[in-house]
Amino acid sequence: MPLLLIVSGMPASGKSTLGARLAHALNLPFVTKDEYKALLLTRLPDLTRDVSGPLSFDVMWHVAGVTLAVGMDTVLESHFYHGVSEAHILELARTHGATIAQVFCHAPLKVLQERHDARVASGRRPGIDHPMDYATLPEHFCWTPLNLGDAPCLTVDTTGDDVLPGMLAWLVDHRTPGTA
Repeated sequence: MPLLLIVSGMPASGKSTLGARLAHALNLPFVTKDEYKALLLTRLPDLTRDVSGPLSFDVMWHVAGVTLAVGMDTVLESHFYHGVSEAHILELARTHGATIAQVFCHAPLKVLQERHDARVASGRRPGIDHPMDYATLPEHFCWTPLNLGDAPCLTVDTTGDDVLPGMLAWLVDHRTPGTA
């Protein structure tokens, strides 16, 4: 039974950094929407946000399904949306007999805004990082963990010490016997 490890949180909350480190430490595939969106925008630079966002989610769901179908534990990371993403995640788990665990990354509003503004100013991810005012973002942005039923959830503050060792220990305690 594969594990589907969801890494959720607001943009600039540290999800990608922690998710990549976690996947590397566990030798697992790291499936992340922003990498697919970057590839799409490189090949098709005229894609609008209304197309590139949903299309990159579709690719992400597909790739996660491919890895889970062969029984691989998978780290799935994105800025998920409440009321939309949960159904996709639960269906992936149901279809592939996977168990779910969630790591929710958070930081204070001021830190999130500063990190995001720095990303936008860097210009390193055109078409991905757009200016936004965090104070006005709606609730369906991932301000709180996703509602994934009884799946265990670890909340981590990404502004303090290195949280990876604690995440790894937590994951050992919450993996289903028989998962890779």
